[in-house]
Amino acid sequence: MTRAEAGNIGEEQVREVLRELKGTLISGFIRSNNLKCDLKNFQFDFLTLIPSIGLVVLEVKHWKGTIKATGNQQWKQEIDTPKKTFKNELPNASTQAIRTSGLLMQLLEKEKMNKWPIRPLVVFSNSKSTILKGKDDHAPQTDIILKSMIPAWIKDNSIDDVNYNFRAHDFKQVKSIIQKYTAEYISTSQ
Repeated sequence: MTRAEAGNIGEEQVREVLRELKGTLISGFIRSNNLKCDLKNFQFDFLTLIPSIGLVVLEVKHWKGTIKATGNQQWKQEIDTPKKTFKNELPNASTQAIRTSGLLMQLLEKEKMNKWPIRPLVVFSNSKSTILKGKDDHAPQTDIILKSMIPAWIKDNSIDDVNYNFRAHDFKQVKSIIQKYTAEYISTSQ
C-alpha cells in the first residue's frame, strides 16, 4: 500500500468520526485539494467548524508503529515485524499543521473572513500506531491525538462562555473561499 493510499484510508476513517459529530459537537467540516496562497502550495485534510473552539485544522496521519513525536524537524517511526524492526524518519506533522493553519488564516484575512481563532491538531487514524510525545522542551508544537479521542479533545478544549454561532452562510462563505484558492499543484523549487 502506498503512503497516499494509506492516507486516504485514514482520512476516510476520520471523516466517519466527523460525520457522527456533525450537529452535536461540530457545525460542519470541509476538505480541500491543493490551495495556493502567495505562491505557496498547501492543503488541509479537514477544517472543522466547532462552536465552542473556532476553526480546527486537522492533519490526519495513518502512520503505523511507534511514532516519537517531538518538537524536532523529523519524527521517528519504528515498525516491529517478526524478523526486523524498521526505523524511519518522518516530517514533523505538528509543523505541517501549523503551516497549514497560518496559510489558511492568510486566505481568510484576504477575504475579510478571519472571524474565528484557528487551531491546528494532528490526528492519528491507524489503530496500529502508538504515539510517544516528547515532554517539556522536546514536546511537539500541537496537540496530537488518536481518532477515537476527537470527541473528548473537543470537550476538553471547549471554552464555556464561547459560542461561535456558525451559520449556514458562514459555512458557504468559507467553502467558497477554499474553492476560490484551489489551484493545481505547481512545484516552486527550481
